[in-house]
Amino acid sequence: MTGPDADGYTVVTGGAGFLGSAVTDRLLADGQRVVVLDRETPARPEAHAFQVDLADEAALERVLGRLLEERGAPGALALCHGWSPKGADGSRIPETDVPADLFRQVIDANLTSCFVLLRTLVPAMAAAGTGRVVAIGSAAAHTGRTTAGSAYAAAKAGVAALVRTFGARYAPQGVLINDVSPGKIANPNWPDSPEAIARYRQEIPMGRLAEAGEVADAIAFLLSHRNTYITGQTVIVDGGRLP
Repeated sequence: MTGPDADGYTVVTGGAGFLGSAVTDRLLADGQRVVVLDRETPARPEAHAFQVDLADEAALERVLGRLLEERGAPGALALCHGWSPKGADGSRIPETDVPADLFRQVIDANLTSCFVLLRTLVPAMAAAGTGRVVAIGSAAAHTGRTTAGSAYAAAKAGVAALVRTFGARYAPQGVLINDVSPGKIANPNWPDSPEAIARYRQEIPMGRLAEAGEVADAIAFLLSHRNTYITGQTVIVDGGRLP
């Protein structure tokens, strides 16, 4: 058993999505009990699912209240949800074509939702005296390159700031909170052109995109009690693309 403890459970937001599914699979393989919060139903029936739009604050707070009432505080929390609007060919939308309403939607989906989850669940974990949290950021938050849109990059930079502040606040109570920021992950369902992928791959010293399972492994370690002294940090998993 490598997760929070034998009696606890782990919440995975976005657990029906591409990376969230890989994290859910990894935690289930470790023998964890997993609760998925997502608009979609996860592929793994072993994971208990609460269907919720994570960007809907009122709906999310209702689900979290029910979760705490029924199950108590989770031992671990993986914030794997996210959304980045793209053009039809998978490319970023130019800033001049992004209305303020769309910018706010991206911030709400990627950042405000994380704040609501941390604000609600981390104090409950702290009251229990232990906990591990990983929020999925992005390498886009740490570079001015044009792979991702500015709204998404800004939202993920905000996630890193939340991790630092919540990590410092709750470390004395035994809750360790970190940010895993992946580079581009190989996903056959994304609409990126082969040419765009080839250009991106040329910037990676390892010469390839990450596999979802590799990112999930890093998340699983930080969620486990093998992690005893890492908190408030951003761990970039991008094959050496960023210095």
